[in-house]
Amino acid sequence: MDFLLAFAVTGLAASGGWIAWAAVRSWSRIRDRRHELRLARARAAADIRRAELAAQVREIEVANETYQDFVRRHPER
Repeated sequence: MDFLLAFAVTGLAASGGWIAWAAVRSWSRIRDRRHELRLARARAAADIRRAELAAQVREIEVANETYQDFVRRHPER
């Protein structure tokens, strides 16, 4: 039993650097993934807002064209 315990402790000590490296790498990948997801959400929200603003601008342009057309057709007003 002592041999098995010594073997396990030696194995963990020998591979401890790899385990720590894997844990740090895993943590950094998780952190990077969360950051990428936050950026993607922000980009999507910005795209939606940009589309809403473009629709509002187009709506204003159509209203202006309609008004200008009315003024051209009815100059007496």
